[in-house]
Amino acid sequence: MDFDGTITGPAGELAAALTKSSRLSELIRNFGEHLMRDSGVEVFDVWWFQKPLRGAKVMPWARGEFRIPEARGLDGNDLLVASKTVESELEDHQFNPPGDILTGEVTGGFTGSAPAIRYVVVQATGGRWLVVFLRESVHAFKAWQARWIAKRGRETRIPEALAIEIREGMLALAIGSFAGHARRQFELDDARTELYRDSLTGLYNSRYLDLILDMEVRRASRFGTKFCVLFVDVDAFKAVNDIHGHLSGSAMLSEMGVVIKDAVREVDIVARYGGDEFVLVLLGADVETGSTIAERVRERVAAHQFRAATGSGAGDIVQVTVSIGLAAFPENARTKEQLLRMADETMYSSKKSGKNRVTVYVAVPEANQFELSGENNGRASPNEIAL
Repeated sequence: MDFDGTITGPAGELAAALTKSSRLSELIRNFGEHLMRDSGVEVFDVWWFQKPLRGAKVMPWARGEFRIPEARGLDGNDLLVASKTVESELEDHQFNPPGDILTGEVTGGFTGSAPAIRYVVVQATGGRWLVVFLRESVHAFKAWQARWIAKRGRETRIPEALAIEIREGMLALAIGSFAGHARRQFELDDARTELYRDSLTGLYNSRYLDLILDMEVRRASRFGTKFCVLFVDVDAFKAVNDIHGHLSGSAMLSEMGVVIKDAVREVDIVARYGGDEFVLVLLGADVETGSTIAERVRERVAAHQFRAATGSGAGDIVQVTVSIGLAAFPENARTKEQLLRMADETMYSSKKSGKNRVTVYVAVPEANQFELSGENNGRASPNEIAL
């Protein structure tokens, strides 16, 4: 629910604060501080929930990085009951676009006679949900009631039922406002994600690669850090298209993205540069680390059993390899354009040397460039890596 300029009091103040919030962390902080101050809430706990894929070894719940200093969090049995309730509700609720909203409350199963726990769930991008748990307390409610009366100059207490109704209305307005702003935040994030994603592989595209290289060159230049770029090209990809068809080629590229992502670190950036070319940005990696990762990518692709998707050979195993060129910043380049060009040229050196290998760029005569691996030996020899 959105508010316009005619709303006054705490609801209007919250609406103004949320409207000015440009980041999710700022949005959550303004929401939490408002609830602590104006709605009698003492528990404000933010979590991320992601339903794990079958066989995935990840924890579905992770406490958010957002903190309100005065707020308490949930723990123990109360947290277990609340989280299980939300999981059950998410199973029954069909979420569609990022920004979908689910609200409710948990009223039973707690230790002692604790008040109900409210929850606000907003679907984020990447298969995640932002979950905010809220709980009022009798003490916080009494304090809120006293402040509410004092602000209005009333000398007598208002009826308990009316106080509860007023507070419930204010809380509902606050939750609705927050959920609406969070929804728009995630919708914008989703639009940005689509802008920077390759539609075939789901990897980042060249537009995002351009941005990240700009950012990393500036960061590395300022703080003296390093990073590497790998230029990866599928060997003999035209033959795959000619023999098995373009649909099989597209399916292979999509699967190739998964294989490459699985071979790199979580912090690394993987982008489809175009056609059958991929570019990897290895953050914080020196040449030695970058070489190890590049070799792991080469080995994983060579060992993977791709399958033809169409034609008379549908289902047949198709083995492919990749040629990789590595260039490092700042050793080999001072700009992103130089870095990409050197990684690209070095990749072609791998092609000319027999394919299925990793070649590292060095700023010395071409005769001294070295190969880390080849299709025959698969590992570097001491002579190959000596400069």
